[in-house]
Amino acid sequence: MHRRKVIGGLAATAASSAAAPSAWSNSFARRLRDDFLAHWEVEKQYSLEILEAMPAEHFQLRPTPEQRSFAEQVAHYIRSNISYFKDFGKLTPLPRPAEEINPATLRAYLVESYDYVAAVLSELTENDFVRRDIDMGRTPVHTAQDVFLRAYMHSAHHRGSAVVYLRLAGIQPPRWRFPAQGDARQPR
Repeated sequence: MHRRKVIGGLAATAASSAAAPSAWSNSFARRLRDDFLAHWEVEKQYSLEILEAMPAEHFQLRPTPEQRSFAEQVAHYIRSNISYFKDFGKLTPLPRPAEEINPATLRAYLVESYDYVAAVLSELTENDFVRRDIDMGRTPVHTAQDVFLRAYMHSAHHRGSAVVYLRLAGIQPPRWRFPAQGDARQPR
């Protein structure tokens, strides 16, 4: 089966299951949350492909002594995603960081972190989605959309660095993709 069909199917399932639990009066807000959730699943798959492309012997690769190793870079954006979404205060259990960083534990932590964010997103109510008071220990406070964008951009930024690490190790990185969520011909 083609990888795109599998990823597309997972994303569609995530989006449709996210929309089912509650009725939202703001269909745009619900659709935006559902689309973000579908894209988040694609981000998870791409992050896994990058992680799995790096051989274990290169997990400690550093482009310069001052920079994080490949494994530290991946662990950093995983921890950050958890940190961003825990501030919604949902009951979804937080993933525990891997005590030892190796390909297997980092992969499990990555999957748990993306699944955690997806679970929090699925639990969001319309009131959660329009919040403008999320205190992430920074001033000023953030909106829910700030948190979504921050997590998406932060992951993309650090994963982009991980692509450079792959190239430095002589590895062709997996191809990035951004599947469109909409079809103007079919109303939702």
